[in-house]
Amino acid sequence: MKKTITILSVLLFFVSSAESLPVYDSTIRPIVLQGAMNVETDIFISALNESHDITIGHWRYILGKIDDYPVIVSVTRCGVANASVSTALAIETFNPCAVINQGTAGAHDPELKRGDIVIASDCFNSSAWKAHPLKVGEGVDYRYIDPLDMNFYDEYENGERIIFLPVDEKLKALALSVKDKYSDRKIVEGRIATSDAWENRSDRILFFHEEFGSSCEEMETFAVAKVCRIYGIPFLGVRIISNSMLTGEEFIPETGHDCQTFVIEVVKKYIKEMN
Repeated sequence: MKKTITILSVLLFFVSSAESLPVYDSTIRPIVLQGAMNVETDIFISALNESHDITIGHWRYILGKIDDYPVIVSVTRCGVANASVSTALAIETFNPCAVINQGTAGAHDPELKRGDIVIASDCFNSSAWKAHPLKVGEGVDYRYIDPLDMNFYDEYENGERIIFLPVDEKLKALALSVKDKYSDRKIVEGRIATSDAWENRSDRILFFHEEFGSSCEEMETFAVAKVCRIYGIPFLGVRIISNSMLTGEEFIPETGHDCQTFVIEVVKKYIKEMN
């Protein structure tokens, strides 16, 4: 009889048989923490105990523990394609109890400044839209668009069009419950816009904010949320404002450190409640 060997079975054998790797109890589902860049994951990695790196395909995962609970840091790399694949691999391989995607973002809300944090209420693909028809010579106007459903055409969920993907309510409530510890910055609930585009045109930024209610933009949240929805894994998105065309604040990637510090507080409270 021909045997089928899955990535999961190989990894579990590898983890359980190698002395240098931490052993994860199969009954304990880990928390996956994601960031696209080193500056969005280095604080997480330094917070892990008993940590060890593994690579699956093109993507890096750091296995360890926080407060004696299994946590996996996933370095997704930038963009929706990388985020989708690295999330699917993490779910198939580790079967997490929750996925938290976080990192830096550009502001869409003129009230948000660099260092403020957005806890996602939901997210959407700001590059998924259908333009209204315009003939040759009629010009181009970014305002004449209709947002597209997350699944497109024949993959509607029970016939329902879904534009905005919500996050897990329990994870969102946990994140909001720790915001009082940070009086030095504004922490708000908001809508995250995701695409592979970096928008620097102030009028278009305001268009997305006023037309679709976006608080900020980045390149991974919606992709991760969609994969988690498919698998039924609780998901939360958290973003720190690293730059804003609307306030004239340039991009400072090191703001990613503060976002990780905030998310670690959320994770510790989540672990405490589960225990």
